[in-house]
Amino acid sequence: MSDSYKIYRTIHSGLQKFWDFDPSKRQNNGLNILTGFICGIIQSKSVKLANVAGEIPGSGKEESQIMQLRRWLKNEKVGVDLFYLPFIEVLLRCLAKQTLVLAIDGSTTAQGCITLMVSMIYKGRALPLLWVTRKGKKGHFPQDMHIELIKSVQAIIPEGTSVICLGDGEFDGADWLETISSYGWKYACRTANNAILYENGDEFTFKDICPEQGSMTEISAVEFTRKRSIVVRAVVYWGRKYNDPIYLVTNFPTGGEAFNWYRKRFRIETLFSDLKGRGFNLQKSGLRAPERVSRLIMAAALAYIWMVYLGELALTKSWDKIIHRKDRCDLSLFTLGVRLLKRLLREGKILPQFCLTLSGKALL
Repeated sequence: MSDSYKIYRTIHSGLQKFWDFDPSKRQNNGLNILTGFICGIIQSKSVKLANVAGEIPGSGKEESQIMQLRRWLKNEKVGVDLFYLPFIEVLLRCLAKQTLVLAIDGSTTAQGCITLMVSMIYKGRALPLLWVTRKGKKGHFPQDMHIELIKSVQAIIPEGTSVICLGDGEFDGADWLETISSYGWKYACRTANNAILYENGDEFTFKDICPEQGSMTEISAVEFTRKRSIVVRAVVYWGRKYNDPIYLVTNFPTGGEAFNWYRKRFRIETLFSDLKGRGFNLQKSGLRAPERVSRLIMAAALAYIWMVYLGELALTKSWDKIIHRKDRCDLSLFTLGVRLLKRLLREGKILPQFCLTLSGKALL
């Protein structure tokens, strides 16, 4: 049995278990193509269709495989509701007893497209939850799109879950912050040094309260933005190793707690690096239509999550000492997962189930 077929069979059987209904022939066919997509991305470390098709098992000609992948990407009936959310919702239920840390950020993807993504921070890595893709070489998304995306995320998070939302300077809009607060979530979002604040009717900016390097300043219950439409805690932290201060708006009870959580936001930048240059080279895709890029991201996201799962499994089973140095492990979960998969295939071992959950608990 070829390595590609072993991977294909493991992924297909795993994804199929997350459907709680009997799929139609069309739905099954879509799952088969998605499975081949994931398999090809993992094996080729690429999202280019020619490279992916070359790693899909089967007797079909490579050109036929490429055309099948193209049709899948064009198919308007292929969406996250059917092929991604069933898996993500199970994962969220398994992790709902702990605090879920969400990070939102945007990045360029494929040709002339940018993607806004909400991810869940987990053990040093960000796991993709939901995203939206539009045309654009770079730049920010409007606040309305931030809000629409986070509403979609909120709809799939189990009721009663403790949630923290983190964002950089693009995500400091008053309506955005108010939306997060209305869910009962905590937030810590970066803002600009010239952002307007009001205290007892007096107007000032963040740079007016900037502390000396090595210290923190915070003011509770100040009105934020010139519209004065939301009350926040204003935090300025200038660490000794930081070239510039960091300005935050938050609803955490202390500035120290807000900053400690905010630092986790940078994990989503690592996610984009793994999906792109360090992993699957998403930026080299020739796709230009946002809806097709979004479907491609779905396949790449599932491939990424499986690699992170295998990395976590390597640590849980102490396999990291076999595939890496014994005295310490300085590899990311993603890289550990990639190495473990190679080792298992080389030794002819049975591959672990795709993103396995046991007794309501996720190894992820």
